Amino acid sequence: MRSHGAPVRQGAGLCALMGMLALPHAALCGDLVIRNTGAADAQCHIVDSGRADAVFTVKAQDTAHVGVPAGGMINSVECNGLKTREMHITPKGMDGYVVLNGRQKRVLNVSLYPFIPSLPNGNFQTLVQHVITTYQDSNPDVLLNAVMSEDVDIYNPARLLQLLSGRGYDVVELDTLYIEFLAAHKRIAPVRISGDAPWQPGHDAVLYHGVTYAVPSWLCLDFLYSYSPDIKDIHGLDQFMSYLNREPAGKRHISADFSGTTRLPSLYIDGYVQRYGYDHIRDAFRMPPDPQVVNSLMRLAITCTDGKENHCVDGTLSRAADGDVDRIFAEGKSGFDIGFSEQSFYINLFNPTHAASLAMIPVPWGENGQTMLYSDAFVTNRTSCSSASCQADSTAFTTMMTGKEIKTYIAFSQDLPQGTPARHLLVGTRPFWDQQQVRDDPVYSQVRTVIETGQAFPHDLNESLRDRMARDVCLMLRKDIPQYDCDMTKGPM
Repeated sequence: MRSHGAPVRQGAGLCALMGMLALPHAALCGDLVIRNTGAADAQCHIVDSGRADAVFTVKAQDTAHVGVPAGGMINSVECNGLKTREMHITPKGMDGYVVLNGRQKRVLNVSLYPFIPSLPNGNFQTLVQHVITTYQDSNPDVLLNAVMSEDVDIYNPARLLQLLSGRGYDVVELDTLYIEFLAAHKRIAPVRISGDAPWQPGHDAVLYHGVTYAVPSWLCLDFLYSYSPDIKDIHGLDQFMSYLNREPAGKRHISADFSGTTRLPSLYIDGYVQRYGYDHIRDAFRMPPDPQVVNSLMRLAITCTDGKENHCVDGTLSRAADGDVDRIFAEGKSGFDIGFSEQSFYINLFNPTHAASLAMIPVPWGENGQTMLYSDAFVTNRTSCSSASCQADSTAFTTMMTGKEIKTYIAFSQDLPQGTPARHLLVGTRPFWDQQQVRDDPVYSQVRTVIETGQAFPHDLNESLRDRMARDVCLMLRKDIPQYDCDMTKGPM
């Protein structure tokens, strides 16, 4: 379907035409799209390319589409002396966007956190375009290169060091699990939070030796979902297990992911805090694992067993596509679902008629009910963004991205077709939650108290300890649940 004889095309490209026709996977064409809104033509070239067509002109008030050859990647383009970095445009990935206005003097390269729901999965085309347009309208002297791709491996510590080197991104939205690691390696700079005030757990998660190293963005917490309001009366694991045993046999199963190198340690630490209290969280880092905490995890995980299979622990659901776990629950094949608040996107997508009756509580990993919040935040590259102008550009960007306008746009899926469920991400800044539409929302109205009272998940779980904890906890669980997959499967928490 694509024209390989003319990789650089002026005017609307195939991806754009597919989008106009509302065809599925419209964003996954892997074009570099350069729109020139200025009054003069722009001279561009693909950096580090041996292609004959690597140098081209983008006419004023026109758009050029540059295709990526099979097996190739466009990582950088230079237009009128402005060069982008780490674009990660591949044939099967999302388009990369550059919008020229003739007034730009410098580039801000940013990576946005990509592990959020979309439709289809990985389609952030409209969202990224909106971010670029909104930022450049207020900052016309800056060319924003915004990338939102799972190919940017922000859960690999070695890769993170590269992404935040002098040749990497200026700003990265990432899991605060790595704040101490990156600060200790001097890859990120101290920052000033100049926008909407964050919730305390988000702010605590970005502190290292009392210094703020990131701007809080999202918060995350595992919830237990049910279509019965009775779960609101559950306070602790014992009470939940008693409730579960009273359910009909076909409704006793839980849909959840209980395995993985990153996932399992986080669940263990959650369970530890709910048994011994947040004041003893440092003790959770001591191995071997606490048998009583592991036993609590086992009691939950074993409820997924169906005959000789347990897909919650054997790696099946860890490797499943986004939304597959929640679809099991939404279609009535399990009585409960465990996942972050944004999993409600998929639940309501697959079962829209019961969206109003969806009930949720923090997962009772233990008995004391203490909840911890994971978080994502924006860090600034200490090397590539050391100039005063770049730091100002970074501050302007993070202020915009954490403001209630952009957060509302993303959280309520305003980039997706009308009628698409809200993403219901937990916004890490306070003003968002004061809006009437948030107060009235059936999901957000159930979780606000948790945001106000939760504690920060630690940000100093290093890779070595994480891997050992995952292995030791998994092997202990395998004694009671032989299906447990203890391979080192990595992924976001």
